[in-house]
Amino acid sequence: MSKYNFDELVNRKNSQSYKWDVKDNELPMWVADMDFHMLPDIKVAIQKRLDIDAFGYCGVPKEYYESYKNWWKRRHNVDIDVNSMVYSEGVVASIDSILKHIVKPGSGIIVQSPVYHVFYHCIENNGHFIKNNQLLYKKGQYCIDFDGLEELLKDSTNLVLLLCNPHNPVGRIWDEEELKRIVDLCKQHNVLLISDEIHCDITEPGHQYNSILKYSEDAIALLAPSKAFNLAGLKSSVVVTRNKSLLKEIQNGLGEDDLGEPNYFACDATIAAFDKGDQWIDELNQYLLNNKKYIQEYLKKNLHDIHLVDIKATYLLWLDISKYTSDSESFAKELRKKTGLFLSNGKQFGRGGESFLRMNIATSLDNVKDACERLNKFIKSN
Repeated sequence: MSKYNFDELVNRKNSQSYKWDVKDNELPMWVADMDFHMLPDIKVAIQKRLDIDAFGYCGVPKEYYESYKNWWKRRHNVDIDVNSMVYSEGVVASIDSILKHIVKPGSGIIVQSPVYHVFYHCIENNGHFIKNNQLLYKKGQYCIDFDGLEELLKDSTNLVLLLCNPHNPVGRIWDEEELKRIVDLCKQHNVLLISDEIHCDITEPGHQYNSILKYSEDAIALLAPSKAFNLAGLKSSVVVTRNKSLLKEIQNGLGEDDLGEPNYFACDATIAAFDKGDQWIDELNQYLLNNKKYIQEYLKKNLHDIHLVDIKATYLLWLDISKYTSDSESFAKELRKKTGLFLSNGKQFGRGGESFLRMNIATSLDNVKDACERLNKFIKSN
């Protein structure tokens, strides 16, 4: 029996919500932000902090790191020493800081497009160059172009591989064989491996993500509760590596950038999430699967020219609209203008995304049904 009601949503209109700052008739299903009520234990933890009635500077308690350690062991079968973690304001902030302080200026940073568009900004804003190892899209599925990757890794000016695991936006959980091969290639060519694992807890029931920490002593993993528990506004994450000298460099860089001190509520909210959130996450993942299944059936019945890539992770669907257009940017703009349905255009995720839309289904089934009808209406009238 379900304990939590994911049909009931938070009204986030007029609440300074980035996602919901839209017109009254619009349905925002774009940015990676959920509409559900938070895990109640998180609210209790925040209220307890609120009752102290003074919001001064605070440190990171040992329980914060222990909550990560226990969650990753319990949920993902990964052993993480608390001494291999350092606090950071967020995953993107961590990437920025590492590229700024650890990596030689003007280096090549390898990404695998289509990929989270902020990666590109982090690379260019820190004076580096984007080197693209585009994912292969075959028969409606994605895989890594290992031949192309190895060629890029052989180039001594390419010093970092920025991995998205699980991958946003294509929803792939990289398997053990793929990750071991990536680790071996990076080690062989002396390339720093950074793995953004922020979406790791949102997986289809019966499927498990594989952390890069299982296979490498030197890789950097970026972890956070922000996607799983919708805590992005609290600015909290950790950087993890077993390489002690590298961790010290990262900690120094985060300190220089003033990213190593927590928000007053961040640590307690994280501890509550990881200590009390197992059932909530399990029920959330089942609810998201039901939303996805509804869309699969709807497309099959009404819009069979749209292909839904078979994602196993994230709450972000990747829709192949290549039979309608190769310009997803214009398509998404017109879709929003004419129906109010606000989806992310695939073009912003780089090469290979031009004919795709990204749809956030971390919302009620009613909203999912509404979105399908709006999309159908738009396509039938154009």
